[in-house]
Order: sequence, then structure tokens, then C-alpha cells
Amino acid sequence: MNMPLRFKALIVLLLLSLPAAASKDLAYARQLIGRGEYALAVVTLKKQLDSAPVESRSLLSMVYYLEGNYNEASRYLVAARRKGLDEAEFYALKGRIAFLSDDWNTAWAALRSAVALRGRKGDALYWGAVGLAQGDSERAKLGFEKAARSGADGAAVFLRGLSLLATNAQAALQDFRSAQSSLPSESPLRPQVILWQSKALDRLGKKKEARSTLRFLLRVYPGYGPAQEELNRLGP
Repeated sequence: MNMPLRFKALIVLLLLSLPAAASKDLAYARQLIGRGEYALAVVTLKKQLDSAPVESRSLLSMVYYLEGNYNEASRYLVAARRKGLDEAEFYALKGRIAFLSDDWNTAWAALRSAVALRGRKGDALYWGAVGLAQGDSERAKLGFEKAARSGADGAAVFLRGLSLLATNAQAALQDFRSAQSSLPSESPLRPQVILWQSKALDRLGKKKEARSTLRFLLRVYPGYGPAQEELNRLGP
């Protein structure tokens, strides 16, 4: 089962977690990655291969996986491990590369190892996302609940709601509402959370309430295309 691109993009937005920088150049490379300036980040990082052999290679792996070049991402990741990359970080990045290349079995095993080794919320979120991509609600729930216990809060609850929607729309709706209340007002996830509330309501047969939710969303976030598309689909 291939994960819909909108889920993949959403989860990348949620879960991008970069290792700590060791120099100004690496910090600059991180800023470039965060802005999506991948070509310049690659140039900057390749200049650091000798002075920061582990960090530069692990960040190059990150850049290439974000660009969709999974062969190069894997190559630099293995090279970083040979230079001394921490085992937990290796498995975390290996799992993320496998996640974006739809290699679910590799992703599940690698992320399970990362969670066991260090228990970080970002790893647990990806771990749950693998279950979500596979359509395995139990696996997804396992990862997202671990993430919530690790402090991921609204993001983890939101993703757990996505994993539940197909089988338990009422529980998913509760998660979406809980996520909305716990996310800060400036979070880029808030419109997504409200949009999925409307989808849960629609699944429950509450079309009037679903439309009201979408109109509220458009008042708060004017011009939010996905909400207008969903409202058009539901009709007046």
C-alpha cells in the first residue's frame, strides 16, 4: 500500500528532527535544510566532510532523503555510521529513509530499534506513521501512544486520530478535537486538525456539523484551499 502524498508531506512537516549541530557551518546547513535550499546545503556540508565527518554525512543523508534521492541518502548514512554515528541515530535515519521510499518492513524494524534505544518522540511518531501507511491501526496506535508519552502531545494525538479514522470515526474525532485544544495557536497543524474533524463528522453522518466546521475553518484561515474543496464536495 503506497501512502498518499498528502499524508507523507504532512508527516514530514510534523516530524523533521535534525541532530544537534557542532559548528556555525553545520548550523547554517540546518537553516538551509529547514528552508528547503537543499542544493546549497549539500555544497555547505560537503565542505565539512573532513572537519565534521559524522555530522556532515548524517545531514547529507537527511538532505538526500528529503530530496527523494534514497540511494545517496543510504550511502551517506552508512558512511556516517562507519565514521562513528550513534547507533540510535543511525536506525532513526535509516527508518526515515525507508519510510519515504515506502519500504515499510525496513522502516518498521529500524524505527522500532531507534525507539528502543532512545525513546524520542520523533522516532515514535515515524514508527506510528509506518503503521498508518500500512493500514495497520494497531501498529500506528502503538507508535503514536509512545510518542504521546514522550511529550509529542497534539501532534501525536492528531496522527493517532488519522490512524483510527477508517475504523472508529468517533474516537478519531475526539483525538482531532483534543489535538486542536493542545496545539498552540500559531501551529501550522491547526487547519489540518480542523479539516480532519470535518472528515470525521462526515463519516459519522453529521454533514451539517461537518459543513459548519469547514465554514469556521475558512473564517479563521481564509483561502485555505483544502477546506474549500471539502466544502464544495459536501455541498450547500
